[in-house]
Amino acid sequence: MKFVVIGLGHFGTALAERLVALGHEVIGVDKSMNRVEACKDKLTNVICLDSSDPVAAGHLPLKNTDIAVVCGGSDEGESLLITAMLKKRGVQKITVRSITGLQESVLEAMGVTEIIRPEVESAEHWAMKLSIKNYLNLFEVTNDHYLVEALVPRKLIGKSIAESELNKNYNVIVLTKLKQISTQNQIGAKTVVLKAGDIVNAKTILEEGDIIVIYGNKNDIKKMIDNNN
Repeated sequence: MKFVVIGLGHFGTALAERLVALGHEVIGVDKSMNRVEACKDKLTNVICLDSSDPVAAGHLPLKNTDIAVVCGGSDEGESLLITAMLKKRGVQKITVRSITGLQESVLEAMGVTEIIRPEVESAEHWAMKLSIKNYLNLFEVTNDHYLVEALVPRKLIGKSIAESELNKNYNVIVLTKLKQISTQNQIGAKTVVLKAGDIVNAKTILEEGDIIVIYGNKNDIKKMIDNNN
């Protein structure tokens, strides 16, 4: 996958380096030449420019980018400007670091669904999340094992848990299916929360649009999702 990481502070740099270690193409962007120089030998490519400047931002290599990650620091306004620019440029998947609850609500109103909360989520955690296709959420149980909320992969739609043979083929377990419930955030924008259903059994059918909770080794989970999409 191709990532553009905007903002190479401590969190942005750690995230970008971890994504490279996971085998992804990562372009790092920052307006500080010192930060760019510090990352030039660690990332696929680095660019020094001010992403909040519309003219400069026009030179960002966004073509064929899978995910753009905005890792700005304390300047909330700058982060929102960059996010708006990315949406205007047609970037389909944008992940943004949020500093405050209000900023998070504004981002949700802008249609951003992937919001990083660095005070509770590490760069390692987010590197893993961004590497798994169709995930919705992820919780680290141990260093290598995770609980992952993800959309049912295409090849498993219509199959029962028994027919899917996920434990046999991938050494992962599906624990439950989740329901999506609409609600409102603190500025009145619509948002969606997930509510757990019953524990699945061998006869449970995996339907299109279902959200499932998977437990297993991070590499096994990634392999299962990648092989069935």
